[in-house]
Amino acid sequence: MLKEFIEHIQKTAQPLIQVIDPEIDSGSTFAVTSDGNAVELRPTIDHPDTLPLHSLDALVKMVQTEAAKTAEPLYITIPNHLTVRCFGQPDAEARFFRQVYYEAKATDVPGWDEKVQLGFEEAQIALRTRFQETPDTIYAMKLLSDICCGAKVVYNDNGIATTVTTQKGVALQSNEQVRPIITLKPYRTFQEVEQPESIFLIRVNERGISFTEADGGMWKLRARETVKAFLENALEAEITAGVVYIAL
Repeated sequence: MLKEFIEHIQKTAQPLIQVIDPEIDSGSTFAVTSDGNAVELRPTIDHPDTLPLHSLDALVKMVQTEAAKTAEPLYITIPNHLTVRCFGQPDAEARFFRQVYYEAKATDVPGWDEKVQLGFEEAQIALRTRFQETPDTIYAMKLLSDICCGAKVVYNDNGIATTVTTQKGVALQSNEQVRPIITLKPYRTFQEVEQPESIFLIRVNERGISFTEADGGMWKLRARETVKAFLENALEAEITAGVVYIAL
């Protein structure tokens, strides 16, 4: 009797496994405990980890040689100027899990803040190493070179433009009005594409020169559009075949 009583207690203490609607997508399985609480048993989905990449070229190669061979179409989005993500459709048999195959990150770009103030020589180096060359880049480097070489520098800022007077030696003196707005292309997205240009407000004082972004962040949209155009060109065959879809 004691043995039977113990077995009865063990049996009643075990949770009851109940399947609801087993004919609809295998149903939902619940574990009902002796106190009436029900917990849904959800299986762990086996899936490959998202592969991190660091270039657009690597993403294109992986899509062409691996992901594009699946039966389902692929989707590529550019959520920001530093990221490209490739994923598939949700799988109904795996609780509508959406597999993200690859994520490319531009991790090796110098970048440039919304406002930067540098000394004259530091700015000269930055313009040579952290920007794609534009006519305004050359203008800014010449301006800084004149200021750096001047033995005497006089500033006149009227709130609209800054006039810089530099004196070299004893007799040579030049008086030039600094353009307040210039267009530059800092390295801020994948280096495989043309860098987006931005309008910068520049100010010169005795401490150096400051660059303030003046396009309201619109360069980020242009960067994403440039990356999208690069991928559309590289994956033209896959897009035409309806295997790959690209969106911002």
